[in-house]
Amino acid sequence: MINVIVVPEKEKFIEDVSHENIVWINKALGTPNLKGRNAKYLVPFWCTDENRGAKRIYHILDIEDNEITLGNSFIIEKEWNKMGQYRKFEYHSLESFNFVEVKDGFLIPYDFEK
Repeated sequence: MINVIVVPEKEKFIEDVSHENIVWINKALGTPNLKGRNAKYLVPFWCTDENRGAKRIYHILDIEDNEITLGNSFIIEKEWNKMGQYRKFEYHSLESFNFVEVKDGFLIPYDFEK
């Protein structure tokens, strides 16, 4: 099963994600175990009042120290707001975002509820 790492993000990091294609993980929160968790995708979970929730899912190209480089992104059609807590990253299944992987780095939406 493919997993997604969900990272809580503050508004001050919007440009890092949207323009630089980078997500930083606070070292105090631990080091992501992407390989062990089979986490090939990342979702920034925005913790702002106006923009709360997950809007996009990104393919992970690389991780070095606690800097994750992002690749292709896909719009999450149904609003996803299922983060358990907002202080640490979490892992969720790719299916919970209603996507399936067609090829490495390429997703298509799929409604599992039908």
